[in-house]
Amino acid sequence: MADLSLDTRRAVAAVVRRDGGLVLAVLRPDEPGEELPGIWGLPATTLGDGESPEDGLRRLGREKLGVALTPLATLAEGEQQRTDHILHMTIHEASLEGEPRLPARTSDAQTGDRPVASVTLYEALDWLPSSAFREASERGSLCCRLLLEATPPVAP
Repeated sequence: MADLSLDTRRAVAAVVRRDGGLVLAVLRPDEPGEELPGIWGLPATTLGDGESPEDGLRRLGREKLGVALTPLATLAEGEQQRTDHILHMTIHEASLEGEPRLPARTSDAQTGDRPVASVTLYEALDWLPSSAFREASERGSLCCRLLLEATPPVAP
């Protein structure tokens, strides 16, 4: 049961599929303070005050992937208690326009209204099968757990 005295932070993750069922994956940085260092997961962002998951998804595309993301459908929602907050995550199926690319990691770069330091910048991106998100799910990634729960298993 979640601790109701903790603040709730809302976030959204993008599920972008390519032909063959591959899903856009991002490699989180292996740095001190990173919640899930060095693992592959879904691109995600924390929502601002009053920001809808759809608007957050569009911002995620611009800021972290350099593409236009268009929300298609909500796949799942869930909550997870973290050390100092409750995370409420929505995962959205999305289409993209353009080829995803990682922004430059420079200390003076700006991302919208916020400095890059406040945005998780990924180390790499790739197209992976849904099964590749199992490790992240087992290590505590809520968005990866929700993806695996929402994706029917593929027959061998």
